[in-house]
Amino acid sequence: MMRMILAGFWLCLVTLASGYGAVEYFTRQAGAATEDSGYFQGITYETTRTMTVPVITDGAVEGYVVAQFVYTAQSSTLQALGVPAESFIMDEAFHHIFTSEDIDFRELRRFDSRAFLAQLTERVNARLEGPVIREMLIEEFNFVDDSQLR
Repeated sequence: MMRMILAGFWLCLVTLASGYGAVEYFTRQAGAATEDSGYFQGITYETTRTMTVPVITDGAVEGYVVAQFVYTAQSSTLQALGVPAESFIMDEAFHHIFTSEDIDFRELRRFDSRAFLAQLTERVNARLEGPVIREMLIEEFNFVDDSQLR
């Protein structure tokens, strides 16, 4: 009888110790994971409206560029701006696409999207007078030929 009581007591003690050890281990692992993901702490992910930019060659509309962008920024910085950052992104993108002679819209496979996004991010941050936009991505970027329209 005494052996059964001691075995039961030993079993309870081992169960409690292993449960405590497991909780302690997983709590430390979760704390380490949140420290590693500090890059995305407080970051918001926003999508701009779709914009349509006419491509004019020799005084005639050749087609339209349909573009939509995604940007990441610090949430607190966006709230402190007081003006929507999307307006500046749309304006800079429109001006860059409309005035660019470097981009051949009929052959977009030669389009350097990384350089375009880096330049767009730099221009928007210059207008906002600080590093507000962290990263820009392309959600959609298409050229619709004038002959394809109804």
